[in-house]
Amino acid sequence: MRALKKILSKIRNIGIVEAFYIVLKRIKYKKMLRANSIEERFNIIYRENHWSSEESISGDGSEIEYTHNLRKWLIKKIGELGIKKLVDAPCGDFNWMKLVVQEVDINYIGIDIVQDIITANNSLYKEANISFDVGNICEDTLPACDLLIVRDCLFHLSFEDIDKFLKNISNLEYKYLLTTNHILDKNYINVDIKSGDFRNINIYNKPFNFRNKDIIDRVDDFPENHTLTPREMILIEKQNVPPSISSFL
Repeated sequence: MRALKKILSKIRNIGIVEAFYIVLKRIKYKKMLRANSIEERFNIIYRENHWSSEESISGDGSEIEYTHNLRKWLIKKIGELGIKKLVDAPCGDFNWMKLVVQEVDINYIGIDIVQDIITANNSLYKEANISFDVGNICEDTLPACDLLIVRDCLFHLSFEDIDKFLKNISNLEYKYLLTTNHILDKNYINVDIKSGDFRNINIYNKPFNFRNKDIIDRVDDFPENHTLTPREMILIEKQNVPPSISSFL
């Protein structure tokens, strides 16, 4: 009875058509999570546009307006650090990053688990210094680089897959990692999910245990008037990236 009242209240607030589409989206999302592999799940997400952005198949976080602050900071930081080779994994549809790459002198390699995205990116954007390849950051060997960007990804992965990712890049030759963290209370408890789903993460807390003192730079990664949990991109040297979270699994 209580659940029915909540549904009826929701319909009154947003209308029956909107409520229908929300329910349909949740059904499709649960169906996606039942897919056997992480590759299958992310292919479904892209194919069915689960993140519902009209501008970018990679979601709202990859829209031009959303990334204004990050793009400005990243262009400056690439110059300051002398970055010559950048690996962007996952790269998504290259919607915002193309505006960064055109402003700097780097060799850019985009990696994504979705073959269709990589095929489209190579067709649209491949140049002498820009290329794309299929890869799973949790298990495939990534190219050596100066800067490894892993944006808007770890909060979609299970603890087990994040552990695999950290172990994988511990064997990679790179100088800096730039990755996403939600700005949360220090007592925030990270929860596990099935890869392909979503939750906020605080990477300074268990089971991730990045150390705040090791962050050499950070930049707010959300647009003005954003109503969701604020987040940041944190820059850390390889030597200070935890090689595993397995002891907490």
